[in-house]
Amino acid sequence: MSLQRDLPGMNYAAITGIIKRRKGINMTRSGIAVLHLLVENTVTHPGSLETTVAEIEVDVWGNLATALDSKLHEGDAVFIEGRLAHKKSEDRAGGEHFKTLLRARRIEIMAKKERKA
Repeated sequence: MSLQRDLPGMNYAAITGIIKRRKGINMTRSGIAVLHLLVENTVTHPGSLETTVAEIEVDVWGNLATALDSKLHEGDAVFIEGRLAHKKSEDRAGGEHFKTLLRARRIEIMAKKERKA
């Protein structure tokens, strides 16, 4: 029995937050569009005044990236759902680094930041 095979929905994640940074759309070597976002998620813990702020890296791929490229801006409140992806890299000294990010499957703009004319 493989837990990952039997429960594939366990890799699903949904977040809300504010877009803090967005890079322009890039193309992979095979011509697939990729949009990179940094989303700030703030949680106030029930029963206390303590607040936790987390920055979450989000990758948007393919047609979704192309469709949302001109619509997503820094300061916009968004709802994002997708799956977690894990990346491994090495630094110059040979040390391994691991990073988890969210690969967006769906993004909804909850509120647009007011922009000056």
